[in-house]
Amino acid sequence: MIEQNMELELKRILERGQILIYGAHLVALELYRYLRFLYEDFEFAGFVVTRIEGNPAELEQEKVIEIQDCQASRDTTVMIAMPEKYHDEAETYARKFGFSDFIRISLEKMSELKGKQILCGCKQYGSLKFYLYEDDYDGSWLNMEEEPEAPLPEKTEERRHYKFPTLFYLDLASMFRETERFDFHKDYERVLGAYRNLHAFPVTSAWKSGSKGSGKQQLHIYMVFSRWDSAAIAETEYPEWICPIQAGSIFAEKKSEKFLDETGDNISEKNRMLAEMTAAYWIWKNAEPVKYKGLCHYRRHFIITEEEAAALKANGIDVILTTPRYVPGGIRNMFLKETPVKEPVYQTMLKVVSECHPESRESFEQYMEECLYYPNNMVIARSEIYDAYCEWVFPVLFRMMEIDQETGYKHETDRHVAYAAELLTSYFFSVHKEEYCVAVTDYKFYG
Repeated sequence: MIEQNMELELKRILERGQILIYGAHLVALELYRYLRFLYEDFEFAGFVVTRIEGNPAELEQEKVIEIQDCQASRDTTVMIAMPEKYHDEAETYARKFGFSDFIRISLEKMSELKGKQILCGCKQYGSLKFYLYEDDYDGSWLNMEEEPEAPLPEKTEERRHYKFPTLFYLDLASMFRETERFDFHKDYERVLGAYRNLHAFPVTSAWKSGSKGSGKQQLHIYMVFSRWDSAAIAETEYPEWICPIQAGSIFAEKKSEKFLDETGDNISEKNRMLAEMTAAYWIWKNAEPVKYKGLCHYRRHFIITEEEAAALKANGIDVILTTPRYVPGGIRNMFLKETPVKEPVYQTMLKVVSECHPESRESFEQYMEECLYYPNNMVIARSEIYDAYCEWVFPVLFRMMEIDQETGYKHETDRHVAYAAELLTSYFFSVHKEEYCVAVTDYKFYG
């Protein structure tokens, strides 16, 4: 087990002997870099995976091999570096080949370690035009603010800020070099329009439950969850405007008593490829009429108070999106390096945008070179705007899946189309930055 002071414990492990990293994606890459940062000359036995298919051939000039072919001593410490939901399966598989000493590093834990490293690294770069600090709501990202020339508002959440990555394909020095080119205000306004923080708008008195114009009559946020989350959902109380919806419910033996995305006009059977977007489609086609509707995730909730929700119409807000992320090196590079949106998917996406929305091809390609995007496919909007967004995005997603079938692209379970949807969603609202009053707010991540 790792002790509370992880850094000291990791140093002791590195000094003790050989290390094997089980994983070959972002968590594994960042763990390797972090270990080199702690102890540059540690003895590294390599990266191993369960199957080489779908994984890179090398990371940081180190080969990636299947664990069954690994020649390392079986008393080597195996660091399982991947999202936590895969840890049990990975350890069970590694034990079949005689390994017995394991340390588990989740995405959240690696984000925490790397975040602290970044904050320390900032001190070495005196010319930075911004500063970073920890995010109270999601440790996977840091908050990024401009160095102030005047006193800041007392309430931190009301200030202009963006999200800065902790785990990233670029090394730390390259990330900081990229930020030197970023204009905190002009680049934002050019790409996403006016910055409007939801918490800086005036608020009204909280509505009374059941009264005319109450929250549930004005706002429905459909909270997407899967069959694995059902028990936790049943035990949790949510604000009255939260409507739990089970995504991919057509595959579930145990169905929720709440909303199911297999009812009415639906695409529930496409959930393995589209993830939360099957719920987005259900909302578009079946949700009951309200002023505002939208989508959040079981583990990610918009930070919005009753008073703020009650004041949406009075404040003229059309859309609420999550606080944009700043991505050094551009959106396209990030998604090609860090998600299943690899080059064939990217090219298909460009082709389909050209087919479905010919007027958007050039601007979409330009947007992909920008460095700000709205994450997570989380959207709240006036109902007619939400419907217009769906009318734009779903023809693209459906055509992408058709091309996958036509070309035999065999990645049905990596949800690359859902990742593409995140890009398309962000692009859609960037295009309408002058037309819609878009406010942003953080989301709270529930681990």
